[in-house]
Formats: sequence, C-alpha cells, structure tokens
Amino acid sequence: MDLTLRQRQVLSFIQSFAAEHGYPPTVREIAGHFGIDYRAAVDHLRALAKKGSLTRSSKSRGIQVFRPFSAVQSIPVVGKVAAGPPLEAVENIEGAIPVPEEWAKGSGLFIVRVDREGMSMAPTILPQDYLLVQQGAFTDEGAIVLTMVDGEVAVKRLFQKGGLIVLQSDNPSMPPIRVKKGEKSFRVLGKVVGVAYRKL
Repeated sequence: MDLTLRQRQVLSFIQSFAAEHGYPPTVREIAGHFGIDYRAAVDHLRALAKKGSLTRSSKSRGIQVFRPFSAVQSIPVVGKVAAGPPLEAVENIEGAIPVPEEWAKGSGLFIVRVDREGMSMAPTILPQDYLLVQQGAFTDEGAIVLTMVDGEVAVKRLFQKGGLIVLQSDNPSMPPIRVKKGEKSFRVLGKVVGVAYRKL
C-alpha cells in the first residue's frame, strides 16, 4: 500500500535514527522530532504497521522496520552479562546473529545477551536484549560500555570524575559503581553500539 508523505517521513526518520544509533527511536522521540503529540505518533506507527512497513513490540524501543539492507554479516554471540549488579560472564560462543552492515561497522564486534531480571539499564536496555559490542578500551564520556569489575561483567554508562571511574545505571534507583582509575580489577571490554531485538 502507498504511504502518505508524513508516513514516509516517519519511516525515514526511524531508519536514519536506527542507522546512527544502532537501535530504533521511542515513540516519544518520534513525537518530539516531528513536533506532534504522543497519540499522533502512535497513530502513524499503527498505520505503518497496517501497511506492512514495520512491526512494534511492547518494548520501549521495539520498532522494527522492514527494509532491504545492502548486506549482513554474522556476529558471534558470547556468554551472558548483567544490566544490574555485576554477574559473572560465560565466555563461550553460543551462536551467531546476522547484523546489517549499516550497524556492523568496524572490527572486533561481538554480541552478548542481557540475562538478568534487574532493570538497571531500563528503558535503554531490557532483560533478554542482545547487545552489539565493539571490543576495546573505550572511555567515551557517558557511553554504554561492557565492563569487568573484580572478574564480573556488567553493562553501565561510563563517566570520569577526578580520579574515579563511575559506572552509572540508566535507572536512577540503582546505585553507581565507583572504581579508581588504573585499578587492576577494572577494565572496559567494549562499547555497546547497538541493540538487536531478536533471540537465537
């Protein structure tokens, strides 16, 4: 079915947002971008879903656009990690997920599954989400990183305050983790560059 001009604009925004961030926008982000209210944004998404252009789930960022990608590559899935208190990682290959090359840029990419009932990183990251991670010791301020503290792995936002590294949750009810810079028991395993909303 043909799309209206506004529907094409909404679909284009969702695609551009996902290509840039590695995950789709929320309904509120769509509404804010176009200067419309929440209900109007939902109506556009329902119309697009009815016309077969996308699907939506109950997740905050559960929009999936149906469009052809130029190519895909299979990214290995390794272990399980926590988005709450640190949880020991299981570093074994569990399979692979095909990821569009628009997302999978650069080398040293792998995928981990958030296997925790805690909602530390909600609404950005939810239990059972698959995270696309670029390996390396990234220290970008405010970036979501995969870290190891005292042999246990967690997903947090990274901030630097004086001589401290502060690992912050998106959920304000969860306390931050603080470690001293140069602490041997702490390291950054990689930067989370996308969220894949599918299961193996």
